[in-house]
Amino acid sequence: MNNPWPHLVTLMETRVTDQISFLLRRRDWQNTSLMLDFFTRDYGCIRAIAKGARRNPAKASYQPFVMSSINWSGKHELKTLTSIESQALPVDEGNYLPLLYVNELISALLPQGEPNPGVFAGYLALLQRSVEVIDEIILRKFELELMQLLGYFPDVFLDADTGEAIRNDRHYQFVINRGFVACSDSARDSVSGQAVIDWSEGNYRQESVLRLAKSVLRSTIDFNLHGKALKSRDVYLEMTRRK
Repeated sequence: MNNPWPHLVTLMETRVTDQISFLLRRRDWQNTSLMLDFFTRDYGCIRAIAKGARRNPAKASYQPFVMSSINWSGKHELKTLTSIESQALPVDEGNYLPLLYVNELISALLPQGEPNPGVFAGYLALLQRSVEVIDEIILRKFELELMQLLGYFPDVFLDADTGEAIRNDRHYQFVINRGFVACSDSARDSVSGQAVIDWSEGNYRQESVLRLAKSVLRSTIDFNLHGKALKSRDVYLEMTRRK
């Protein structure tokens, strides 16, 4: 039945309060405002305008790597931030660059407005341990968990052709969106089954395992970025090469 008073029908404005979140990215917006990308506990990634925020002396609230409680309103994708209260976490400055890479990765891979409590918990755990050095191994572990939680990573610790466990006496090649397939030891980019097994067990004692994890994860991430570039990754790689 048609509504006889269509002009009286209005959309209710959505209001969200006390949402635990982390700032992923900020940009200037118009003359005095900021456009902010947050990763929230219950709503996933959201984008909001903080009106007049560039005039706000309490700019610490608009920095990354702090835990914030935010309120917002708005029924469209771009929200209006109405309140923010922040608590600094003890993040070592030496970890800023790898954490900026993680922020950029989350922004690029997670869809807007879809909660992912597993990724949020993993990100919070990463920040909580960032009083220590976030090294290559910690980054690889986070990337692996992220890819698995987003469903972008196959069960790489089984033979993709047979479904059987990886064998330590065989060699394998990695195929994006499939996983490891058995091959000869002379095949291009082949790796030992033992290296794959060590990686599956979180054993990075051998340098070959870290190289394997880095190569496989980077190719999988790049494939799912669909051409998006991660500026922080390039800067991070350049700095690590200079060390």
